[in-house]
Amino acid sequence: MMRQPLTRTVLSMACGAAIAIALALAVGEWTVRRQQYADAAEMAEAYIARSDQVTTEAVAALVEIDSAKNSACSPPEVARLRRIVLASRYLKSASRLRNGEIYCSSTVGAIDPPEPAPPVDVVNQQGQRMSFHAPQAGVPGARSLLMQQRGAAVGINGQAYLETADPRLDYAVVNGRLPPLRALSSAGPRLPLEGVTLQPGEPLELNGRRYEVRCSSTHSSCIVAALRQPSTILHSPVMLEFAVFGLLIGLSGGFAASIAIGRSKSLGKQLRLAMRSGELKIVYQPIVRLSDRRQVGAEALLRWTDATGKPVSPDAFISAAEHEGFIGQVTRFVIHRVLDELGEDLRRRPDFQVTINVAASDILDSAFLPFLSARLQEAGLPSASIGLELTERTTANSRELGKSIARLREAGHKVYIDDFGTDYSSLSYLSRLRVDAIKINRTFMQALHDQSDKDTIAPQIVAMAEVLGLSIVIEGIEEEQQAAYFLALAPQAMAQGWLFSKPVESTRLFSA
Repeated sequence: MMRQPLTRTVLSMACGAAIAIALALAVGEWTVRRQQYADAAEMAEAYIARSDQVTTEAVAALVEIDSAKNSACSPPEVARLRRIVLASRYLKSASRLRNGEIYCSSTVGAIDPPEPAPPVDVVNQQGQRMSFHAPQAGVPGARSLLMQQRGAAVGINGQAYLETADPRLDYAVVNGRLPPLRALSSAGPRLPLEGVTLQPGEPLELNGRRYEVRCSSTHSSCIVAALRQPSTILHSPVMLEFAVFGLLIGLSGGFAASIAIGRSKSLGKQLRLAMRSGELKIVYQPIVRLSDRRQVGAEALLRWTDATGKPVSPDAFISAAEHEGFIGQVTRFVIHRVLDELGEDLRRRPDFQVTINVAASDILDSAFLPFLSARLQEAGLPSASIGLELTERTTANSRELGKSIARLREAGHKVYIDDFGTDYSSLSYLSRLRVDAIKINRTFMQALHDQSDKDTIAPQIVAMAEVLGLSIVIEGIEEEQQAAYFLALAPQAMAQGWLFSKPVESTRLFSA
């Protein structure tokens, strides 16, 4: 008597579940695709914003170089060219041109006889002449992206453009919007762009895939980008979520869940979820004293591996946190985690300091110092155990920032300017902020290493630090010859890099 109703119930449930799962998977695929398009567009916009910084800096330098009334390559003129490079973030060299020849350079000074400028590969819509992989005048084997305008030229670190692209993208960066388009850099499959006209914000269908298009509003570059994706959409964990929702709550529940999940997948929201779910971790890169290689501190670095097992670029998720206004929560998360992981070790090592990256908004926040002091008191640690690295790329009022930094230093914290020579880290800016130390960026350090001992501007940096009473930390040292060079130049300097140790987890930081 029970068998027919039971059979009907089982069949009805099975059919209902199958229909609901099929519909939920269809909606799930639509949601995943839509989110992929939105993520690709967001990453493309981030690339344009970052590449505009590089190009704007190069164009401003060209104008400044060409502004000199005296065309002679005198020692003051060479010094001026070197100051332009020092004050920049992305430039490797600055040069003067005459009749298509380079006769004066920041790297080697006067060039006699002058060297012909390299062949031009692209002329952009603003009239700047671009040469890819151009040899750097006077530095054998060194190459850069050379931009020329009238009687001026600058060598740009080519990696500056490549590093701004998110590694999760297949993309092509092109030299304009109208055909013929030339790919300046790319990743992934070659795109058939012959005869194509780009419209910013209007996607393209290429090779059976949708590519987002974003273009600079101030310069001529555009990017055509799509999110690098697994071979089948079923590899996405979101698809399993939709299948489960469809099985449990049917068509209406699956559809509602698909909309909710789709709305929650912005990078910022994923980061908030990652802080709760355990996807974020802290690794520590030791900082050593160059004179005796003794480990005196470590920098805490936040790392994120998402649900698919792929690492997320720190530049990308920190920028998202700053843009969406919750960078303070990220900073507090790092402080909590560092003190939880290293509290006992730091109590046994009162002279050891862990530095934490903070934003200018953290330093300006009146609640930040009380929060930090309370957490240190709970952990039984002195203020000197935690140093703060200012990484914010901001035009924040330096006077207010200086006052806040002074309060942190009075409380016992050392304050560092990270990535010295980038953005607003000028000499006058440093003198107004009155910090404790500067950290020389690994890219800038490598640029210094590429020059000969006679022409390097590293001594100028050390002299400037001595005048301002600043300590120096050199990042990115990977070779003994680099360590030896900077030890001779700045015997009191500290350093970090793979020569001494890669970033390690807290359990290995103090191991023998």
